[in-house]
Amino acid sequence: MSRYVCVHGHFYQPPRENPWLEFVETQESASPWHDWNERVTAECYRRNSASRILDDDGNIRKICNNYSRMSFNMGPTLLSWLKSEAPRRYRGILKADALGMERFSGHGPALAQVYNHIIMPLANRRDKVTQVKWGIQDFKSHFGRMPEGMWLAETAVDTETLEVLAENGIRFTILAPKQASEVRRMDDAPDAWRDVKWEKVDTGVSYRCDLPSGRRIALFFYDGSISQAIAFGGLLYDGGNYARRLIDAKPDETVPSLSHVATDGESYGHHHQDGDMALAYCLETIERGHEAELTIYGEFLEQNPPVHEVRIVENSAWSCAHGVERWRGDCGCSGGTPGYHQKWRAPLRQALDWLRDKLAAQFQQQGLKYLKDPWKARDDYIAVILDRSRESVEKWLADHAARPLTEEENVRVLKLMESQRSALLMYTSCGWFFDEISGLETVQILRYATRAIDLIHELTGLDFELEFLRLLEKAPSNVPELENGRRVYELLVKPARISFERLAAHYGMVALFSDFPEKISEGCWEAKGRIAMGAMGSDEPNSRAFAAGEVEIASNITWEKKTFVFAVNYRGDTSVVCGVAPDSAEARKLLENADVLRGFFTAKSDEKMVESFGYRIFSLRHILHDSQRNLLNKLLQRDIARIENSLLDIVQDYDKLLEFLSTLSIKAPTVIRSAAAIVLTAGIVHGLETEIPDIEDLRRHITRAKQWNVALDEEQIGFALSRWLELRMLEIHHSPVNPAQMERVCDVLTPFLDEFKWRVSLYEAQNLYYATQSDFLRLGHAPPQVRDAFHKLGKRLRFSQEALN
Repeated sequence: MSRYVCVHGHFYQPPRENPWLEFVETQESASPWHDWNERVTAECYRRNSASRILDDDGNIRKICNNYSRMSFNMGPTLLSWLKSEAPRRYRGILKADALGMERFSGHGPALAQVYNHIIMPLANRRDKVTQVKWGIQDFKSHFGRMPEGMWLAETAVDTETLEVLAENGIRFTILAPKQASEVRRMDDAPDAWRDVKWEKVDTGVSYRCDLPSGRRIALFFYDGSISQAIAFGGLLYDGGNYARRLIDAKPDETVPSLSHVATDGESYGHHHQDGDMALAYCLETIERGHEAELTIYGEFLEQNPPVHEVRIVENSAWSCAHGVERWRGDCGCSGGTPGYHQKWRAPLRQALDWLRDKLAAQFQQQGLKYLKDPWKARDDYIAVILDRSRESVEKWLADHAARPLTEEENVRVLKLMESQRSALLMYTSCGWFFDEISGLETVQILRYATRAIDLIHELTGLDFELEFLRLLEKAPSNVPELENGRRVYELLVKPARISFERLAAHYGMVALFSDFPEKISEGCWEAKGRIAMGAMGSDEPNSRAFAAGEVEIASNITWEKKTFVFAVNYRGDTSVVCGVAPDSAEARKLLENADVLRGFFTAKSDEKMVESFGYRIFSLRHILHDSQRNLLNKLLQRDIARIENSLLDIVQDYDKLLEFLSTLSIKAPTVIRSAAAIVLTAGIVHGLETEIPDIEDLRRHITRAKQWNVALDEEQIGFALSRWLELRMLEIHHSPVNPAQMERVCDVLTPFLDEFKWRVSLYEAQNLYYATQSDFLRLGHAPPQVRDAFHKLGKRLRFSQEALN
């Protein structure tokens, strides 16, 4: 075989965690998902680990793990999030690399990535080194092996970046065809260089790039036209056409030739719906045919070493026609809102570069008090980022501390390291990628900058914020109301700060409605409390619930701890007030004086609490954003149940009228139909909250809605049904021995799918079915009645006869 095909997907999300909390808060723009990580995972990452190949009737013929047959890199910040928040997807990705190693002669399909996707040519050498070292160590922690290749953010490259890759053992990277400048055959004369600018390079072979240090690295230049067609030209509408383009891109000659493409991995499902299925069909078509052989870069490089040398176009990238100006200038590359400029990009980078240098000077100066080599310690700090356990941190400290450190000095060292982590994260490329400084991604990198400023201020008393704001004033916004970067900082960045006092108040208010737990964890923080006085369902006219006590707030990242006294009062509705004071002899007297505490809760106003706690008074607005929603839902549950019961009484009163009007084909008044929709939807949802739903009751509710011309909330019901189905399929997956359970799933699905033709997500249920079939039933362990019920369930979940055999 002389014709080879490789598909590379660059799967990546920027770090989205609140820098003070270390978890991703709700992002409204990603609705109905919690955040963009969750949304893109649902639309892309999970689908590529279990992509469908359908038969002509639309039934599932095969489920494929696309990752195992392609080359891919998974950004470190995304992979860590998947490990924590989507462990099944994470395991599927690791499994794909192991399967790929079996398929591709011991070479894994996974590649590493520079840690948090910074534009390497615009970074100083020190940051380049850390980005590469962190990327390698992160990769090894997940995949258990050294990466052969490394993806550069936006494929942005310069010679120094290639030097850093090579000196850290990276064998190759992938670039765009426009990033090749000159090539020559190695057996040609030393001066026989040929100009290949403007995408004239032959993308079918690998190249050797000789570096000034004497090191070498291999480079691949992907097929630009096919890659463009994937991302923007509609090629993913048909997996068969996709396969044909890849196969026909290179002639079938005696010399091995590689047809390969590289795009954002999100093209396969997020940018293009069902793009994962087009990819699965493409890979299956190539693999089953005999015209080309699937490969990956490591395998192709081993079997076909370079016979050409190449020189690169310095300071170039795949997504900017002007080199790397997209990340430092008003070059027009943004693909965003018509009429918007990017004049803010240069001032933003200048502000961050100024801040980086200020932070670095303090890191060096302060770090030398405690560490043998602060910069070597930073390079190795990835071990702590990957494992925050005390044992891991103590090992890192033992390796790098210049002397035995006190607990207070440990805290100072960890704060120094976190200031540098934030200083690296603030350069994440997405902050410049789009067209407006107030965008989600730019606000995020400014939050990392603020976190670094705060940490150095806490350690040294130096305040870099004022000068940083002056520099941000030079970065104009496209939104008149926001004016410039300083205004964006003040309105969108500073409110994200989380203080110890606010966390203490958060504990007090959340504990009040959670039966006073001793411990609450929120991201990187842990709160341990002791209630001195508390009561729920209070008889006091000005207090439905109250509590007072003390709480210790501790950071799992910097090991810093602070203790507070608090008092919290709930007056009803959404009126919750919490006073907080640092632990002191005077503050403790409050907890010991029952009369004073009772005075807080019986008073008609909060004046007494203000007198005791001063300005450290907090309300529901100060509870962490995600907990706000949960708490408000908890507060409203009783009211929601009361409203539903009231509406049920109303609908029952009009039951006969609704039936009569339906026989006359007359719509009931809107207000009555709206009440009926709420009641019938709630009835179905509540029915699906039980393990064994009353199927006839479900069918009765759906039938009434149809007869009465009532629009049910199909999204809410669909979510409840999918959740019920997933739970039942998990039970079947863990113990596929109960045919009655399998029959029940079929019976519940029948009215929704057959009688009322609803679109119900069967995705997770199908995945679990396929995994159960592979792991258990195909081995022949199931008795006939179980096998028959399982076969019927497979048909109900839309598997083809071929897949069920």
